[in-house]
Amino acid sequence: MAKGFGGTNSFLAERLRQARLQAGYSQQNIADALNVNRATYTYYETGKTSPDPVTLGKIARICGAPIEFFFEEEDTPNRPLFLTDRERCPKKPFPNPNKIGELTPDEKKLIALLRTSQTVSASETANWVIAQRESRNDR
Repeated sequence: MAKGFGGTNSFLAERLRQARLQAGYSQQNIADALNVNRATYTYYETGKTSPDPVTLGKIARICGAPIEFFFEEEDTPNRPLFLTDRERCPKKPFPNPNKIGELTPDEKKLIALLRTSQTVSASETANWVIAQRESRNDR
């Protein structure tokens, strides 16, 4: 099979299909997660088009596959093909999307600021981020 993005995309297309099936997702599930039309994702799996590198990285994270999986001709021995269920992104959204979990206190403050402010300029946000980074570096 051909490899990479040039010429025929059959290698990448097959790897996309393998990753999706191994993760237990439908084409529609992946398309929804990527916010693309199902036909667009189907084109990736049939080799008609190839995802850009950013989209390929998203697919890897969604499926719990290492990015190298999409480029290696042969599987590397003694290395699991995919992440474990614990390492993989959850398949279902959290029941309460308003709950902020596993964020640092600084991240929670930023989200609260953004939620309560009608208009936060880019410079205000940038200044806040810079201040947070500086405070972390001082520790």
